[in-house]
Amino acid sequence: MKDMLLTYNEFNPTLGYVQGMSDLLAPIYAVEQDDAIAFWGFVGFMDRMVRFFRSNYEAFINWLTLNIKERNFLRDQSGMRTQLLTLDHLVQLMDPDLYLHLQRADSTNFFFFFRMLLVWYKREFEWTDVLRLWESLWTDFLSSNFHLFIALAILEKHKDVIMEHLKHFDEVLKYINELSNSIDLPSTLLRAQHLFRRFQRTVEAIDRKQSFPAPSTVRQRKSTTSDNSPSSNTKGKTPSNTKGKPVTATTSNDIPDKLEVETKVISPELRSLLSRKVEKLDKSTVVEHGGGVR
Repeated sequence: MKDMLLTYNEFNPTLGYVQGMSDLLAPIYAVEQDDAIAFWGFVGFMDRMVRFFRSNYEAFINWLTLNIKERNFLRDQSGMRTQLLTLDHLVQLMDPDLYLHLQRADSTNFFFFFRMLLVWYKREFEWTDVLRLWESLWTDFLSSNFHLFIALAILEKHKDVIMEHLKHFDEVLKYINELSNSIDLPSTLLRAQHLFRRFQRTVEAIDRKQSFPAPSTVRQRKSTTSDNSPSSNTKGKTPSNTKGKPVTATTSNDIPDKLEVETKVISPELRSLLSRKVEKLDKSTVVEHGGGVR
């Protein structure tokens, strides 16, 4: 593995070696058991992952002592910021109550998912489960960012504990980190798939709602001054339009002039979750974002 990582450093000097690459190489090498095949498989994997490593890694590593993938491995770490921002929007849309609790706990930065997203849950599941999970994610069957629904599924699974007992960021961070090697993969995948389908339906419903014109002001129909029906001239009552003014029928439950409608907006980050296209960065883009973090 050391030789392969050194070779990759020469193969892609723009990115070079980044801490955490060994986590991504190990499963590939263990399965292939062939240096050449494993190396080129790793190259393909890093082409996919380079987009995650573009944000301020130093700030994360100094504070959380975490490890860093190729998108995620870039020096400015904008890729990881995008991932965490998308997860923020996803939780806010799918589970507002949980999001409000995390907000009160000062945890909507979602730093406690940094390591998981960086190395695709390599340290969270048992070895055989990691292989199965990666095979599932590589298919891009539902989304090229399905790993974010895995994160959402983990949060949903532990929602009750988080909301009842975890009131501060350090408590949330400690609890999520201690889930390592205790997460059941089959149920997590099923939950993630269900959440994706629900997210898909939610987006479709919001899009349909926004395609309709805004509701106009609704007013009660006014009565006419030339009503000749017998019932309009009841005995003992003087007509109310004696001065030539129309009568307006009013009730206690008249419809208000303006209707307050809660508006939900699907951000570009959320909409990208519906895509199966894998984003890849060319070398010029890697250089533009400061290269890799060593």
